Amino acid sequence: MKKTLLIIGSGPGIGLATAQRFAGEDYEIVLSSRNLQNLHAQSAKLSRFGIQATLEVADANDPAQIDHLVSRLAKDTRLTILYNAGVLRYDEAGNLKPMTLTDHSREQLESDININLTSALVAVRAAEIGMSLKNEGSIFITGGSFGINPSPDFLPISIGKAGIRALTQGMFAPLKAKGIHIGTITVSKLIASDSPESRDVADIFWEMESTPKEAWVWERVYG
Repeated sequence: MKKTLLIIGSGPGIGLATAQRFAGEDYEIVLSSRNLQNLHAQSAKLSRFGIQATLEVADANDPAQIDHLVSRLAKDTRLTILYNAGVLRYDEAGNLKPMTLTDHSREQLESDININLTSALVAVRAAEIGMSLKNEGSIFITGGSFGINPSPDFLPISIGKAGIRALTQGMFAPLKAKGIHIGTITVSKLIASDSPESRDVADIFWEMESTPKEAWVWERVYG
């Protein structure tokens, strides 16, 4: 059976590096985000290495779209998922923009939690249903140190990453019993596009994918 890597919330850093790493192991690559223009730009970069990617527009702010995408792909392939969606805001100089709780609108809070956490829960649920039919598959999620050390200036992403750790740790044993590996990398530094750090994280995701079942872990830390 063909092996497929689906990246939800694919971007030019960890997402693209992980796509390139898994493509080198003969995985078919599916890139997904809400911005088709960005997906085409990532696909063009991969094509320079002879990698062809399938592009899927799906907005993590709409959990129903993520549910449909994962459910469809889990039926047809031995699927590995990387949930890489998350919301960080930057100022005009490209620096992280601190925002207190009251700096956010209600709509921003709802959207951020959908992207940072709710759609990850939905993806894991859909993946478990589909992967259980084959008793194999992998679900990886990009975590972050805000999940361990929350900041009042970055509260939605802090809550999201804390939820990711709880989701991954809580589901590790029951999914392992079904032959499904769920794991997260808690990334403790900002990762630039096309950087050695992005490739380091991609290598760790591949190590988690290729590790024998008896050595599976639910969390790795980088940075």
